[in-house]
Amino acid sequence: MSYITRTGNLAETPTLREGEHGPYTYARVIVSDRIRQSDGSYSDGPATAYDVAVSGNQAQNLVDAAETGGNIRVTFSGSYRITEYKGEQGSRLQHEVRADEIGVSLRGQSVTVQRATAAVDTNDETPF
Repeated sequence: MSYITRTGNLAETPTLREGEHGPYTYARVIVSDRIRQSDGSYSDGPATAYDVAVSGNQAQNLVDAAETGGNIRVTFSGSYRITEYKGEQGSRLQHEVRADEIGVSLRGQSVTVQRATAAVDTNDETPF
């Protein structure tokens, strides 16, 4: 597995779930890279969807932020793998990330940060 850090927009508000090891969610994040052309101008590249698994307090905070802010821009880092699925309609790629870190990007949006009053979740066990 590889490691990746990317920034993109949530495709929709993720749903918070509860597992044996605590809360978790799966967030779909859409990333479009800017590609420099030979004349020096830039254009938007193809959109890539990442399925990002988030657990613990980070999952709760992500869902809360998305419910409040809607289609927010996030930055995520974690272990990364690509799986290819082949079917009758051709093949497709699934980009999966198990997030170690996820946060709200400050580019193009404003956020309010508030320190948690409860103890920070240091449980390294993820429900997935």
